[in-house]
Amino acid sequence: MSGEGGLPHSLHILPPLHIPAMPGAPEVDSYAASFWFLTAGIILGLSLLMRVMMAVSPGVIQNLIEWLVETVQELADSILGPAAERFMPLFIALFLFILTGNLLGLLPGCMSPTASYHTNAAMAIVVALATQYAGIRAHGLKGYLRHFMPPPCPWWLMYSLMWWMWPLIHVLEQFIRPISLTMRLFGNIFAKEILLLMLAFVAATFMLSPSAVIKGFSVLPFILRPAIILLGTLVSIVQAAVFTILTMVFVAMAMEGHEEGHGEAVAREESGSGITHS
Repeated sequence: MSGEGGLPHSLHILPPLHIPAMPGAPEVDSYAASFWFLTAGIILGLSLLMRVMMAVSPGVIQNLIEWLVETVQELADSILGPAAERFMPLFIALFLFILTGNLLGLLPGCMSPTASYHTNAAMAIVVALATQYAGIRAHGLKGYLRHFMPPPCPWWLMYSLMWWMWPLIHVLEQFIRPISLTMRLFGNIFAKEILLLMLAFVAATFMLSPSAVIKGFSVLPFILRPAIILLGTLVSIVQAAVFTILTMVFVAMAMEGHEEGHGEAVAREESGSGITHS
C-alpha cells in the first residue's frame, strides 16, 4: 500500500504488514497495520507494567495514566450521567489508543496509525455501531426507529415537507458522523506527519548542496523541529480528546432521542391548560 503516513517507506523502522487479498479487496502491504499493532503493544505493555508497579510503589507513568483515565471518566459522567459506566471501556480504549498512536508519529522512523484513514474509519464504524446499540437499548427497536419520524407539526408542513425530509436528514446524519470523525482525525494527524517530513527533506536538501551558504541554512529545520514537535504533541492530545468527546455526545444523543422532548412539551401544555388525569 503506498502513500500511508508521512514518511517514505524506506525510513520506517517496521516492515509493512502483508494483508492477503479478500473478496472485493486486493492484497496490500500496510505500514499503518504494523504501527497499529505497535500502538496496541505499547498500551498493553504499559498496562502490565502498571500492574507490577502497583504491587511496589506508584510511579510517574501509573499516575499519568490514572489521571488520563479519571479525566475521561469525569467527562463521560458529565455528558452521559449514570449511563456512562456501560460505555466507559469504549471511551477509555479510544482515547488511549488515539493518543498513543498520535504521539508515536513524533518519534523518528515511526508513523501514526491514525495518519491512515483506514484506521480512523475502523474506529468510526465501531462508534457508529455503539451509537445504534445505545439508542436501541435505551428506547427499544420501535422507539429508536420512531426517532427518525418527524415531530408534531402543522398538517400542511407535515405532508409537504417533513414526512420525507426529516427521515432523510436523520439517515444522512448517521452516515456523516463516522465520515466526519474519520476525516477530522486523519487530516490533522497526516498534516503533522507531512510537516515533519518537509523539515527532514529541507534539511537534507540544504546539507547536500555544494554551496557553503546554502549548507548553513540546514540548521533552520533543526531549530524549527522542537516547535513542530510541541505543536504536534498539542494536536495529538486535542484530537484524541475531540474524537472521544464526540463519541460520548453521539451516544448521549442516541440515548436521549427526541421523544423525551415531545413528552415534556405535552406535559407543559397539559399543565398550562389545567388538564388532569385520573
